[in-house]
Amino acid sequence: MKFDEMISQLLTLNDDRGIPDSVLPHYSKLLGQLQKKDSTKCRLLEDILMLYHQTRLVPFEPENLVSYTKAITHVFNTYMDFLFIPGNNPFSATSDFAPSILSEMISIVFWEIVNTRHFGLEVSAQKDLPLLCVFSISSGGSIRFKKKRVDVAVVKPCSLELNGISTELTIPLVVAECKTNLDKNMISGIEHSVSDLKKTFPECKYFVVAELSDFDFKKTNYASSGIDEMYILRKQKRNDIKNRKLPRKSINPELIHGIATELIATITAANLKPVDLVTRMQSGKLIGRI
Repeated sequence: MKFDEMISQLLTLNDDRGIPDSVLPHYSKLLGQLQKKDSTKCRLLEDILMLYHQTRLVPFEPENLVSYTKAITHVFNTYMDFLFIPGNNPFSATSDFAPSILSEMISIVFWEIVNTRHFGLEVSAQKDLPLLCVFSISSGGSIRFKKKRVDVAVVKPCSLELNGISTELTIPLVVAECKTNLDKNMISGIEHSVSDLKKTFPECKYFVVAELSDFDFKKTNYASSGIDEMYILRKQKRNDIKNRKLPRKSINPELIHGIATELIATITAANLKPVDLVTRMQSGKLIGRI
């Protein structure tokens, strides 16, 4: 297959599925590699495209989320297993080609859920979120945001007006930070960002999703941090694979299902009407929606 044919096939696939490019970080990476038209990689890219194509054909089953998450995890596992074989991923580490696959899987699952439930939310991969809002008296009053890029975010698009000037302000509902290998240095940086984010958006759920772990969670407790949950999808430490002590496990579909149900629960809670004070007084609990 020629490069122009592969590019056309990829573009057609995206048009048919109707998912915005902003949801698909790996699609953008694959399209970029095809557009380079490197003849030495033509046959390999054809194989990669064939496997990637399968990841985009899984029908969403809103009434059977277990079946859907099992099916989409299976095709993504097959795709990632192919690229894990030495020689099947000819792209440099700086291209972020393989790591972007996990972000895309989570992003697609989130988009399917949000798109079906019609809550006026948006899903975006590689989204710049406002961590802190800074007001200045300069120019008669202005506003600036300190931002952080996150891998996947479910947001409510809003705007903030100051002195007649409207500024886009996206309110995050759920954030997923996706990593291939999770280590202590990453956690330290994420904790700092989460702390800033939740000062501005305290109701935002922040998940860390990784294929593998680089450290022992038994020796460290992150329950007191602003991170709501950490998911190690292969239920494995990287050193066990690196040192060939154990074969690499597949991504666990039950964990993908768990992440999906967390999103649904968060959307549901965000759309509940606040309970009036008289009703709350009956339970003696005044904070919360229930």
